Amino acid sequence: MIELISPVGYPRVEEQAARKPLGTPVGRRLGFIWNQYQTTRNFWPRLERAVEEICKPAAVKRAYKANTWTPLDKTQFGELAAAVDYLVIGVGA
Repeated sequence: MIELISPVGYPRVEEQAARKPLGTPVGRRLGFIWNQYQTTRNFWPRLERAVEEICKPAAVKRAYKANTWTPLDKTQFGELAAAVDYLVIGVGA
């Protein structure tokens, strides 16, 4: 937990939402969102394979953006998020 301390020495404690632990991703539906940024082109496919090997997902969905600078289309994101249990999101996606 991070605690913010005022300059006069009185702590300011901010309320936080209750945390909900995540269950295991093994055997669940898995999604990937990647922006295809040039410097990650060697890394990202390897990451996907490694995650798939470890998680053995029931289904895999992918969204690869054509433009590295714009967010994934809201409708496309909504459809992907509804179709999977976990998302792995890449650099700037």
